[in-house]
Amino acid sequence: MTMKNINTLFLTILTSATFLASGCSSDTDKISSDGDDSPEVQSSTSNQIHQVVETILPSFENFSKELKVVGSVLPLRNVDVLPLESGQIKSVLVDVGDHVSRGQLLVVLNNPLLEREVEALMVEASAAYSKLSRIREAVVRSSTLIAASDLDEAEASSARASAALSAAKDRLTFLKVKAPFDAIVSARNVHEGALVENGLTAPGALPMLSLVSCKDIRIILPFPERDMRFISTGAEVELHFPDLDKTITTTVTRVAASVDRDSRTVDVLIDISSDNCSIRPGIYVEGSLMGGSSERILSLPTGVRFIVNGLPFGSAVIDGVVRVIPLTIHAENKKFLAFSADGVDENTEFIITGRNLVSEGVSVKTVLKN
Repeated sequence: MTMKNINTLFLTILTSATFLASGCSSDTDKISSDGDDSPEVQSSTSNQIHQVVETILPSFENFSKELKVVGSVLPLRNVDVLPLESGQIKSVLVDVGDHVSRGQLLVVLNNPLLEREVEALMVEASAAYSKLSRIREAVVRSSTLIAASDLDEAEASSARASAALSAAKDRLTFLKVKAPFDAIVSARNVHEGALVENGLTAPGALPMLSLVSCKDIRIILPFPERDMRFISTGAEVELHFPDLDKTITTTVTRVAASVDRDSRTVDVLIDISSDNCSIRPGIYVEGSLMGGSSERILSLPTGVRFIVNGLPFGSAVIDGVVRVIPLTIHAENKKFLAFSADGVDENTEFIITGRNLVSEGVSVKTVLKN
């Protein structure tokens, strides 16, 4: 065999080997490619098998809730004392902290102008009455000598003079300022010799004294707006005064009709009496009551709730998809919690069993618990 034939045979064998190798590689790639596709098909099929969870519907329940707040102690009666007549202060008979009784004299005023006016009116009234008396005597002696109109005018003049004198004498009594009720003097703003104005004509004037009633006090407890469904007039409330080491059990007197815009609270008012004035206005007080809901409240079993970063949530199934819902808890007991949440009503299903097997956004199948 010639050298030329040997080279031709070698080239043919090499070409055949290359072709076979290429074919094997192609088959291997195809098999490998088929192998890669298989898990994707299986995964897609697996995702269509939805997790089954047990759900429950909210119910309506009645709740009791212990409510505690810090309140304010205010006097039920608190007045600024202003005179009903202008004058100069002659004497102030009380001072801060003094207990005063209804009708007790507090301040004495002088008004020389008023006193002279009273004297002048006394003269006028006396003269008018004397004139009237003379006319009446003349009428008795001879009714034709005095006209009826003269008699009427004399009677009217005497009556006007008497009324003016009576009014002036009343004004003199206003120079003695008395306590309108049993109270404690909480402020004194004047001293002897000071001039004060009539409180009726100058209501913005500085008061001479301030009085507060310590026997009748009002306690204001600002409860959150969300708790008002648990509070009603007549509900039992416990008042604790730490500074006095004293606790009083009483009832709610009244509940304010409006909500404070800034604090979103509603004032609950309790009126009590303190005969010995030991509970003074301004003292620290804590109020607590066990309120019962006046209506049935949307509720869920406590097992539905879970906590994330200190906040309560629940997993709901809406249109077959898991949704994590923030919950506002109003009250709870051993079995149920009263709640509210946006977009949730009594027909919303919440996951009670299987919550840890799913996550938000996953499609699930539900089995409603009876």
